[in-house]
Amino acid sequence: MSQLRAPSPEERSKEAAVLYASLADLAIVVPMFIFGLATMSLTLISEAIRVALMLVVEFYSLFVLRAVHRDKLRRFRFGIGKIEQFCNLAIGAALFSSGLWIANHVLVTVLSGQAVATPLGLATAAVVNGVNTLINALGWFAMIAAARSDDSPVFKAQLRARKVKLTASMVVQVMITIAALVRDPVISLWFDAIGGSFVAVLQLSIGLAMMSEALPDLLDRSLPESLRQRIANAIKASGIAPEELVRVRTRRSGRMPHVELTLAPANCLGLEDFRQRCDQLQQAVTAILDDVEVTVGVDATRRRQAGSMSG
Repeated sequence: MSQLRAPSPEERSKEAAVLYASLADLAIVVPMFIFGLATMSLTLISEAIRVALMLVVEFYSLFVLRAVHRDKLRRFRFGIGKIEQFCNLAIGAALFSSGLWIANHVLVTVLSGQAVATPLGLATAAVVNGVNTLINALGWFAMIAAARSDDSPVFKAQLRARKVKLTASMVVQVMITIAALVRDPVISLWFDAIGGSFVAVLQLSIGLAMMSEALPDLLDRSLPESLRQRIANAIKASGIAPEELVRVRTRRSGRMPHVELTLAPANCLGLEDFRQRCDQLQQAVTAILDDVEVTVGVDATRRRQAGSMSG
């Protein structure tokens, strides 16, 4: 069994940036719910629901990021694309449903014309959301400081998500602060409703996007013909003899293409020569595709022959 790779200091700093930002979100989401329900601020309740649902994505992304840095995903035959997309589908559905609930609640409140939140309650909600905005800003700056040009797609996605969260919390902060400062209860109600509507639209759009991306990838799909032809050309250019290549399997798991190649130990001078051929083939395929998972194995019917070469 191969040992796990130790993450580099830069990778550890990226993990720490994501972890601390997620823990800070976890610490603020509970007060947001408490004060949101106590003050009945539509904006704060909406933002608390969105933060809570996106926390699931953050912690799952942290798990994947740590696994990537330690090469733990090699044990999965075709990666964890389907698991990732299933989680995205569930979270997207939750975001979409909560967005509909928030929009309905905002509409009912506006049509009734009665402000539920008091000025003091809105002021308290503004302070709590201000803390949330500060946390998002600090988390974004921490991740920016740890970012590099060759970062993994998981970390880049987390960085983009943190930027969206910061922008959303700033817009919410403006709306809820204006609602707390104005003296006219009708205007206060409208600004609170606008803040809640903004979060509802944001949840609906994010939820719909997550579901639309996840549903197609949950189905088994073959790679496009043009991509399969590029892989075939790369294999041919690698110098591997046709009789050495026993099987080629390709598929798409999530958004990442996976290529499984099975080699026979024919014409190999020894085990080290066979390993070099495997590396040569793997490098040839990854050279033409940026995001691809390539697995090279030995033909099971000839393992005894491969094992005898090491003796």
